[in-house]
Amino acid sequence: MKKNILIVASGTGGHVIPAKNISEKLAQRGYSVTWIGTKSGIENLILKDESYKIIYINSTGIRGKRIWETIKGLTNTVRSIFYSLLIIKREKPIFVLGFGGYITVPVSIAAFIMRVPIYVHESNSVPGTANKINKMLSRLTFETFPNTFTTRERVITSGNPINDNFSEITTPDSNYCKRKEILNILVIGGSQGARFFNNTIPQCIHFRSPGSKFKIKHISGKDNSQSVKENYGNNFCQAEVIEFSNNMDTLYNWSDIIISRAGSMTISEISKSGRTAILVPFLYATDNHQYLNAKYLVDNNAAIIIKEDSTFAEKLTVTLSELYNNQDWLAELAKNSKNLFPEDSSAIILGKIPELNEEFDYTTPKK
Repeated sequence: MKKNILIVASGTGGHVIPAKNISEKLAQRGYSVTWIGTKSGIENLILKDESYKIIYINSTGIRGKRIWETIKGLTNTVRSIFYSLLIIKREKPIFVLGFGGYITVPVSIAAFIMRVPIYVHESNSVPGTANKINKMLSRLTFETFPNTFTTRERVITSGNPINDNFSEITTPDSNYCKRKEILNILVIGGSQGARFFNNTIPQCIHFRSPGSKFKIKHISGKDNSQSVKENYGNNFCQAEVIEFSNNMDTLYNWSDIIISRAGSMTISEISKSGRTAILVPFLYATDNHQYLNAKYLVDNNAAIIIKEDSTFAEKLTVTLSELYNNQDWLAELAKNSKNLFPEDSSAIILGKIPELNEEFDYTTPKK
């Protein structure tokens, strides 16, 4: 009988995609994976072609909510703890691995009660409330960004688990080795799209920047593709508009410049790919974590931040023109981004979990 592992992740791609990448590694080595998620989470789209057993729990956040919503959230959490106890008793996992978000807390509490080992992964440069709780219950906590947790006991800097296909992407040394007459721009609004990008960027590519300099692929999010195509058309600019893609490595490989939000998974994939990024942090991200994620790259001369404000359109078009005219700078940013995170995050995480009872080769960050 296969040993079973409980993976807990739901909500946005920042939680779900690294969990999926780890799950694939475990399945390849003969382990059974049971996934705990929610019916409304993006995991239902990302995992639709996978064979993992998925169990749904009803858990909602409480931070920043109104009194009635807080009471409802606490009630759901208590119910989810009891349901998680039943799940753990039935599934008999050898350990639980959670990837942040409110859904992980009741499962961690249930696992702690039943003395099942708990491991935690934090994607962002600022730990979420859920993972601050989970860390107290876990045997090890893995962080993507160095020094995310001020208390270093039982913390390992691992980076974000990335799909193996990203290792096949053309290196920045090859991609930026000579000047290009046309640069490829990939616009990523995140796993759920970005209304601001959809409305604003089609105007920016046209405004002061001849469209012939750039080819554009724009990920618009579900049900937004037609309106985004019309926005580009209204600005006399052609673009390939995609609602969602499960082949992000192919899109990264095609790109020279990436315009995106600053979610942890996107930043990790940009770094793994070695591409130049213009990062636009989401204004309402909890604890301003997207800005702090992006700042880590900027502090290492590996990306550009443009804030979402009234000057965005002009700053973006000026920046695109500068990158086009100074392609040595374009290449420098890409090369600096390439080695900011550990080379094989999945192997680092799996290699540090003793319950797996096997050796995982892992590498350390390149200097």
